[in-house]
Amino acid sequence: MGGIHVLLTSIERIRILSDEFTSISDERLTMYIEDASSEVSFLNAPEQYQERLTRYLTAHLASLSITSQQTVIREKVDVIERQYSDPSKNFGLLATKYGQEYQRMLEELEEQSAPKKSINLVVL
Repeated sequence: MGGIHVLLTSIERIRILSDEFTSISDERLTMYIEDASSEVSFLNAPEQYQERLTRYLTAHLASLSITSQQTVIREKVDVIERQYSDPSKNFGLLATKYGQEYQRMLEELEEQSAPKKSINLVVL
């Protein structure tokens, strides 16, 4: 089933987030926007949140594509020693600040849609 993808954000809005995205081609960014738009459309999130959710999920995907798998967290110059972070520690949405913001928004939406818990006390 080849449906038409509705893009919920734009290349321009992704590039406004950070200069790091200027090195990514329009075609690649469009692909990330399509992926994120598809995922967000399945969330049944209120319409006013859809563009922002898509923007941050797209930025997360794009950011993963340009960051190296390991980050130097410690480097000693005399008798050279270099220590790398363990990429498995930061995986999924927590791997980037954009993914973390996306996760935070999802949790906020979940809280808003959760039925309000109330306590009914009956005194006999």
